[in-house]
Parts: sequence; structure tokens; C-alpha cells
Amino acid sequence: MRQVPAIIAWIVNAFENSSQHSEYYIDLQTGDVKFFSPLDFPEHTEVMRKLDQQTERFVRLPKIEKEFSLQVKKDYIATIEDQNLKNQLENELETDARYRGILMGYEDERRQWYKFQNGKYADYLKEWFKGKGIELVEK
Repeated sequence: MRQVPAIIAWIVNAFENSSQHSEYYIDLQTGDVKFFSPLDFPEHTEVMRKLDQQTERFVRLPKIEKEFSLQVKKDYIATIEDQNLKNQLENELETDARYRGILMGYEDERRQWYKFQNGKYADYLKEWFKGKGIELVEK
């Protein structure tokens, strides 16, 4: 298995912030994360085409699937003891901004949420890379 030194938090952040209008790549030699937005910068399209051909050097990060994101939220809600907070979050599962907005009023829970979410995303990405024969090693 090929080991790639990387700052896993940066990869998790890129994964979390990906959208239909942006792409993130990992440089397998340096572990650096590269961001491209072809909608805003048409010249990125050509750069991305070249990176996609350099599969030994660059890997395009996957996009977060809605089902996965919802499952992470549901798994987190199952850990909460405060029934009122649980109910509020369950009612806002489909709306990320409202879900996070509710957590803004619960500082400890908000921190726990981000730690939980980042852990789940990191685990997912490590497995995804492992499926490509790559082991991410923290720099």
C-alpha cells in the first residue's frame, strides 16, 4: 500500500466543503490539497483535465453524498442525551444551516458535533483512499 503523508484535517475540510461547482485534488507526493473552481475560473478546466491524467500523482476527492451526510447527523443525534436538542436537530436533518444554527446555542454540543463529524469524514476518506491502494499518514 502506498503511504502518502498528509494533513488529514485539510483533506477532511476539502471533502466537507466540496460542491458541484468545485473540485479538490490531493497531490500524492506532497499531500497538499489543491482547489479548483471551473465555473469561476474557466482555465481550471484544462488544469483539472491534466491532473486527471496524472493518476500516479493526483487524486480527485469524492463528493459527500447526501445519504452519508444524513447518516452522520443521525448517528450524532443518537449520542445526545438532551431530548429537546435531539428533537430540534431531528427536525432540521435536511437543512444544514438550520442544523448548525441550532447547535450554535449549545457550545459544548457544537464542539462535540464537529469532532464527531470530522472523525466520521476522516474514517470515510481513509477507507476510500485505502480502496485506491493509498494509506494516508498524518504529517
